[in-house]
Amino acid sequence: MTTRRPGFSLIEALVVLAVGGMAIAIIFTIGVKAGDTGFSLGRRAMSAAERDIAISDLRASIRSLTVRPGATFDPALDRAMVGEPRRLVAEVVMERATQCAPLGWAGPMTLTIEEVDGGTTLFCEAAGRKISLLTGNPKDAEFRYSRDGQTWSPSFTNAPTPADRLNEPRHDAVVVRFAGSVDVIERADSGWPNKWVRLDGAF
Repeated sequence: MTTRRPGFSLIEALVVLAVGGMAIAIIFTIGVKAGDTGFSLGRRAMSAAERDIAISDLRASIRSLTVRPGATFDPALDRAMVGEPRRLVAEVVMERATQCAPLGWAGPMTLTIEEVDGGTTLFCEAAGRKISLLTGNPKDAEFRYSRDGQTWSPSFTNAPTPADRLNEPRHDAVVVRFAGSVDVIERADSGWPNKWVRLDGAF
């Protein structure tokens, strides 16, 4: 009479190894997919945060545009704000530091919409540097301008006219709209006189 030794047979051992290998493969696959998902979510969160910062900087830059009243212009010193569908140029006194320019007086700022890789990108240029602010905009992205926020025009300027000298208005404002991958509407205002008064001038 023979007694059976305790333990696994060859077949049982192979079955255990196969099941263990499958379990490890499943765990590894799930781990890789979970890692990829985590990285993907992280990238999306970073992209959304960067976009929010860019939109906030664009809003601050528009609010900081110097819309000098026509009666206060000195032709030898002042530069009018000029707005076109794809280009906006104006002097700025930044309300806060942004990607575009530092806090305070930054001189002329240029916002341009340029074609890049089949779409358009919004660029900001001031204080001697040019940065990409908002990417992935459609080809028909543009700036629009309004005095009342209801009637929009493809162009704007606050260049003084003879009537300005006669009426001497001390306040001016324009609503700027950027219609691209996001819709941003902000108001640029001449604000308090300390934004445009010069101690050596009449105003």
